[in-house]
Amino acid sequence: MKNLKNMKRLKPRRIANKIMSRLLKGNDLIILLGARQVGKTSIMHLLMNRLLQREKIKKNRVFYFDLEDMNLLEVVNRGVEEFIAFLEASGADLKGRCFVFLDEIQYMENPSNFLKILVDHHKEISLVVSGSSSFSIKTKFKDSLAGRKRIFEIYPLDFGEFIEFKDRKELAGFWNTGNWEKARFFEGDFLRYFEEYVIFGGLPRVSLLPTREEKIEYLKDVVNSYIKKDIKDLFRIDNPYAFNRTIKLLALHAGNSINFANLTTICGISRHTFERYLFILENSFILKLITPFYSNKIKEVAKMPKLYFMDTGIRNIITGDLNSLEGRRDSGSLVENSVFLMLLTGKGPLDEIYYWRTKAGAEMDFVLKGEGERLQGYEVKYRPFKEAKITRSTRSYINKYSPDLTCICTKNFYQDEINMDLMGFSGLNNKSKLVFLPAFFLSKGNIFCHCKS
Repeated sequence: MKNLKNMKRLKPRRIANKIMSRLLKGNDLIILLGARQVGKTSIMHLLMNRLLQREKIKKNRVFYFDLEDMNLLEVVNRGVEEFIAFLEASGADLKGRCFVFLDEIQYMENPSNFLKILVDHHKEISLVVSGSSSFSIKTKFKDSLAGRKRIFEIYPLDFGEFIEFKDRKELAGFWNTGNWEKARFFEGDFLRYFEEYVIFGGLPRVSLLPTREEKIEYLKDVVNSYIKKDIKDLFRIDNPYAFNRTIKLLALHAGNSINFANLTTICGISRHTFERYLFILENSFILKLITPFYSNKIKEVAKMPKLYFMDTGIRNIITGDLNSLEGRRDSGSLVENSVFLMLLTGKGPLDEIYYWRTKAGAEMDFVLKGEGERLQGYEVKYRPFKEAKITRSTRSYINKYSPDLTCICTKNFYQDEINMDLMGFSGLNNKSKLVFLPAFFLSKGNIFCHCKS
């Protein structure tokens, strides 16, 4: 249990507001899921600070436990009665509402039963728990808490948060609201921060480290301690060499579709083992797969998934390349990976991200399918533009699906309110829009607003 007096000043995270709203509404169990070092513990401390300072909850009603501490883990594994006795011995006032934060619950032997009893029989306790393995937690939870838990997935910083962590609140404000008229005067700053974001990723601690050497050292430690050790131990991987080789190969293929036959041959493992490794890495929040969007299986790709890493810094440290974007052969796929992460953090709860490709070679990097069959397409072209021009692939996609929005993600070119008739389109629905935005300027404030009726 940590002393709340010694908590350091914490940087804000947008998702903390959503979690706090849910926490204050009722007694649902709140679960924070995400990879190590994405900020789950810091978010817990943010919530505790707000409870103490804004909500004026007394200190003897707010408790935090790190279950990596073997002594604390032993207490919770003994059962609810022992834990309640421990709370009371620690000074908890259980006569009123208490807020208990349990960090890294995947280490518990039976978290499902433990938390179910607390939720069912101790209404005075509001629980917030965190975990670093989606699969481990889901399998241990089974269905016993159906309808009584709320899961929040915690991702690395989005680009707006990254800028805020750099104490450039004015730039973050332009980004959040989509105010290009003001943001354009700071294009150089945005590009500089965006390159750092793409190369070193969005882990909160990395963004705060002052030197390149410190960032690299920290990322190496995360890869070695979490991916190569914790995940290996948690999932009982018996061939670490093949697992690590697979991780590196997948990192080199980030932004590309997966050819299972080719990759399994290169790795020297069976397809079953390869798919198991993919499953483990996706459920440990290291990478994410997206599937094709299609309406015609004969002409369009329908099966082969694409993969993206959940943090580009982690991806780059695995490949051993943290050079600047200029001159890199993989600069396009790296920026594409960052655009994917922006879409992932900005999309609505019912939105799904796909990619589109025809067997003739036409492609749209991302298709966002929302409520009411709304479609948005995103094509990453990270280079300077002098005027609004689109590729044959983009034209093919727009003609086939008449999406509500098509966005070309450029290096620094901005243009919206484009006349679709002048671009050579006819017969589209009246709501179909085409915009060109710098990749660094993708945010909920300037993208998703284009799709409003």
